Amino acid sequence: MARKTNNYFNMFIAIAEDAIMAAQQLERVVKSYNPEKMEKMQKSMHEIEHGADMKKHELMKKLAGEFITPIEREDIIELTFELDDVLDLIEEVTQLFYMYNIQNIRPAAIEFSELIVRSTQALKACFDEFEQFHKSDVIRGRIVEVNVVEELADTLYTRAVRELYVKEKDPIKITAWTVIFDRLERACDRCEHVADTIESIIMKNS
Repeated sequence: MARKTNNYFNMFIAIAEDAIMAAQQLERVVKSYNPEKMEKMQKSMHEIEHGADMKKHELMKKLAGEFITPIEREDIIELTFELDDVLDLIEEVTQLFYMYNIQNIRPAAIEFSELIVRSTQALKACFDEFEQFHKSDVIRGRIVEVNVVEELADTLYTRAVRELYVKEKDPIKITAWTVIFDRLERACDRCEHVADTIESIIMKNS
């Protein structure tokens, strides 16, 4: 059966699917990195982010025209913009690779990409069950998974930045990778924000 696109919960799922697509695209970029292809790859990533943006605008338009919503309007808005932040940060990483003319990928970037894929997949699992959260045995476990991944990302960030400043001698590379690692860590952090908001909504409506 075709999914109804005008249902808030299904719209969340659609945006979460875009987040997975963006995360997987980032993972492919860093695992088979080619600086000559980065202009094309960052444009491809922008197309994914733009598609999610269109869904966000559609959701906001729907919300503006309705008085009765399945959960509080403020919660719908918060979830939508937090999901959008995840996609924006993933896209920004590929833009930074291109703008800073990054020639080689540091191993920690690959580790971050794997964590971001894991987080976005866990969020999608949450949204798959969100409409029937009263009956779901899945959501809480996936929320915990996102929180665990964020802790792993914090540890990875500390290690990656320290290694950068200890081993790298080129100040331009240090500057560029400091920013890139920050955005990668923030992408994981924003995933946790989404998971925490889902948990808060469940608590308020239980």
